[in-house]
Amino acid sequence: MRYWPAIALGLGIVALIALVLPLVQSQRHLSVVRAELGRTNGQLVQATGTISDLKAELNSAAAEREASQIQIEALSNAADDAKAKLSEAEKQIADLKEQLVTASAKLKQTTDDRDAAQSKLSETQSQLESVNCELAKSKDATEQATQRLMMRPTRPKRYRAS
Repeated sequence: MRYWPAIALGLGIVALIALVLPLVQSQRHLSVVRAELGRTNGQLVQATGTISDLKAELNSAAAEREASQIQIEALSNAADDAKAKLSEAEKQIADLKEQLVTASAKLKQTTDDRDAAQSKLSETQSQLESVNCELAKSKDATEQATQRLMMRPTRPKRYRAS
């Protein structure tokens, strides 16, 4: 019976070794996990900083996008206004072209009327010159006749008794 305490002691030592060995391995594993956790925390801090930077860039890009959208809307409105003005100008040009055609037709008619009047005036002047020439001839003939009559000796008038 003396062996029972030694066996119990041996079994206790074996049990202790069986318990301590996993504990030591767990301790080593825990140290590795803690080191890994430290690295992971560092990476997490870096990732958080990167996320913050990216969020700032995203907000900046969103603000730029909004400013660009506002500018696009303003340019679109300006383009619409320019299109409306262009349409109005095209209408005015069409009206002016129509007025130009009408004025050109009136000018042609007036020119034709003027040419006809000029022709008639020339004809009338020609007729007037002919009449003046005839009048001059008649005047000359009258003057010659008057001079002949004046040159004739006057005869005494005979009286007739009635």
